[in-house]
Amino acid sequence: MCDPWMDDRLGYSEIGHTFTNLIKSIDTSKVISIEAGFGRGKTFFRERWAKHLRQSGEVVVEIDVQQSDHSGDPVVTVLGALVEALPKRDKGKGQEAFESAKKLGAIGFRTAAKVVFRSGAEELIDAVTDKSIDSLGDFNALDAFLKNVGDEMSKTAGQLIASQMAAERVRKQELPNQLAALHDALAKDANSGRVIILIDELDRCHPDYAIAFLEAMKIVFYRSSFIFCLMVNADYLENLASHRFGKPKNDERYLDKFVDIRLMLDASEEAYKNAVTELASTLPLAIPYGDGKEFSIEDAAALAGELAVITKLSMRKTKRVLQKVEIALRCYSGQPLDASLLVFLAFKEVANDRVNENHFQRSKLTPDIGVTAMKDFEDARYSPNPRETSNLRNYFKLMREQFPELIGLPLERYKTQRGVPSDEFVRVYESLAPKYLPVHQSVLGAVAKVLASEEEM
Repeated sequence: MCDPWMDDRLGYSEIGHTFTNLIKSIDTSKVISIEAGFGRGKTFFRERWAKHLRQSGEVVVEIDVQQSDHSGDPVVTVLGALVEALPKRDKGKGQEAFESAKKLGAIGFRTAAKVVFRSGAEELIDAVTDKSIDSLGDFNALDAFLKNVGDEMSKTAGQLIASQMAAERVRKQELPNQLAALHDALAKDANSGRVIILIDELDRCHPDYAIAFLEAMKIVFYRSSFIFCLMVNADYLENLASHRFGKPKNDERYLDKFVDIRLMLDASEEAYKNAVTELASTLPLAIPYGDGKEFSIEDAAALAGELAVITKLSMRKTKRVLQKVEIALRCYSGQPLDASLLVFLAFKEVANDRVNENHFQRSKLTPDIGVTAMKDFEDARYSPNPRETSNLRNYFKLMREQFPELIGLPLERYKTQRGVPSDEFVRVYESLAPKYLPVHQSVLGAVAKVLASEEEM
């Protein structure tokens, strides 16, 4: 049996096992949210966890609601997925539920009616109580009911209320029975009797659809014996709800109206660091900037892992950063490049407030520092002990303690029109400093011009 977590780099396997144990302890209808930010691996987790649950004997239905966003009917979306998951022998039972779901298309007519009716109509609509709906023996009784209301009601108003009442009847009586039959058909061959519905990409749907989906779960699927697991960016949905309905009072959260258990999906820093390091270890470096280990892909990959944790970028954004470095290394494979410097500059570009030169010491060799160092070097030529002046001591200390690997590079790195300077200080500050950072910044800049822009970055 194939291990569903074999390509897990974020440590989600342990989380998946824990969540599975929770699911196996539940024998009633529940709505569970599994919350993480954008690009944090919710879809990866959902796909692997679904396989893990199935291997554990659970019945799982996966729904990518972004694919059905255009339909405008969340109930039909869920019912369609459940019917599709049925064994062929039970498709007929599922179709009955699916047809009932279509009747609920009129459930939004109550809102429409309040707009169409003149003043006083809201009281009429509110009078259509659950008791009056339950008293209807069949939909044909609607005609008699409407006649008894009086002649004041327009034909359009009557039709709207009739549609609303019909939808309420389907929701309260017809659909629950068929949902129960659908649940039993799905769980027939499972020992647990559970049917788990994994909902993904809800936070990437049109705002109206996302809200409608949550409302439908509460109205239609409440106490339906299914276990719903929502993979969501909770902060996004909360902000969306606040925009639509106003700020909640008493620190109430919108999701709390729909969710019974809230869980976090969050990789540990160590797991995330290791995942990014492994991902960056495949960067294609053709000509290293130097011969030492400091210029290897291994060091560049380790730096990527550290910066990913420091910047707190999502895995999706981190992949885009590394993609930019990869393209730079491929497009400029004919020239020596410092892969670690490219990694540093690429992360700094998208997270400037969280990345500084102390995270990568070689970045301190800037053109400006080269100019000031050489000015002091020239001024000190006339000193009895030029290398003992305080400013020069600081520059020598910086060079030998912060970026000593830049002293022993291949000689062609220091070459100028005058050849290669014999003094190591001059090599680093006069020959190397003016081009070390600018060349790598230019390479990344050229790549940025050909890459499609990403608003999320």
